[in-house]
Amino acid sequence: MTNISLAERRFLLYSVLTLALSLAAGTAAAKVSGVCGNCHTMHNSQDGAAVAHSGDGAGWAADGSFNAGAASESPIGYLLISDCVGCHSATSDQTIVQLGENRIPIVMNTAQYPTKPLAGGNFYQVSRGETYDGYGHNVYGISEIDGTLTSAPGNNRCGNAESCHNTLAVAPAGGNDYRGGCQGCHYSVYHHKDSTPYLADNTPYRFLTSHDERFGAWVEGVEHASWEHPDDTTLTEHNFYKGVDRNPNDGAESLELKQSNSISSYCAGCHNLFHSNAGIGINTWLRHPTDIALPEDGEYAQYNPVTAYEVQSPVAWVNPATPQRDEAIVMCLSCHRVHGSEHPDILRWDYSQIIAGEANEDGCFVCHTTKD
Repeated sequence: MTNISLAERRFLLYSVLTLALSLAAGTAAAKVSGVCGNCHTMHNSQDGAAVAHSGDGAGWAADGSFNAGAASESPIGYLLISDCVGCHSATSDQTIVQLGENRIPIVMNTAQYPTKPLAGGNFYQVSRGETYDGYGHNVYGISEIDGTLTSAPGNNRCGNAESCHNTLAVAPAGGNDYRGGCQGCHYSVYHHKDSTPYLADNTPYRFLTSHDERFGAWVEGVEHASWEHPDDTTLTEHNFYKGVDRNPNDGAESLELKQSNSISSYCAGCHNLFHSNAGIGINTWLRHPTDIALPEDGEYAQYNPVTAYEVQSPVAWVNPATPQRDEAIVMCLSCHRVHGSEHPDILRWDYSQIIAGEANEDGCFVCHTTKD
C-alpha cells in the first residue's frame, strides 16, 4: 500500500464516515443508498485503468454496468464515476436503471429515442446535431449552443453570455455560478439528503431550485414512482406539478418563483417574455396562456384530468397533493417536454398533424375537445 500522510488518512476517514452517515439516515424517494462504488470511485484507478467515464456514449448498459464514452484520466468532482449527463444516460433502451434499491432516471439514451421516455422526455434527438436543435434544450455535455437561437427564446433577463438564463449549453463558470449544463435547472442536487438546508423536511421537485433557493425559489410537485411511463400510467400513476391561477387580464407579468413555486414560473426564469400578460385584452390571447385555470365549461368541460388524466396533455394543480377539477392549471408542460422530444419545438405531439375537423383526441384536442 502506498504510504500516505496522517492528514491524508484523517481526510479519507472523515470522507468515508460522512458518506456512511448520510447513507444511514433513512431512505426517501430522491435519496441514494447502497454500494458507494455504484456512483463513486476513491482514486479513479482499478487494475491500472481509469474508472471514471464521460463524453459521447457514456452510460449504463443493460446489464447494470457503467461503460462506453471515454475513460477520464482527470478525476471528476465529488469522486463520481461520471458527470451528470453520463450518470443519467443509458446505452440501451431502458429509461430506469435499477441498482439495488435505487432507481436512476435516464434522460439521455445514446442509441435511439426510447420507446418509453420519462415524463421530461429524452435528449437523444437534440444530441444529434444542429439539424435537431429544436427538438430539445441544448445542454452542455449533450449538444452545442443552438445554431439559430443564440439565447433562450423569450428571454431578456441577463446580458451575461454564460448565464443559465441565457443558455444551458456552456460549461460551468463564474458567469453561471458554476452551474452550467444540467445544474442550470437542477441547481442544487442533494442525492444523500432528504431535504435542502433551507426547506426543513421538503425536497424541491426534482431539485428544481435557483440561486434564490434560500428565499423560497423552488418548484413544488409530487413525483410518482412510475415516472410517467406512457404505456404504464394510470389515473394516479403520474407526476403532479404545482400551478397557480393568476388573473389573465390584470396585465401583470408572470409570478416570481418564490411567490408561486409553480413549474411555469420556473420556465419563465429563462423564457420570461412568453409568460407576460401585459397588453393582452380580455378575449384576445397573443400567446398560449400558462398558470391559469383550465376552464370547466365550454369546449374544456369534456376534459376532466381528475377522472381521465391524459399524460400527453398533463396539467398542474393548485395543490398537487390533493388534485381537484376546479384547481387544474394549464402549464408549459401541458404542451412541451422539458428535456427533449421526438417532435420539433420540444412538443409532446407532432403539431403538423393536429388538424381541426378530423376526428381524433390527440394533442391540442385533449383540452380543446370540440375543435376536432
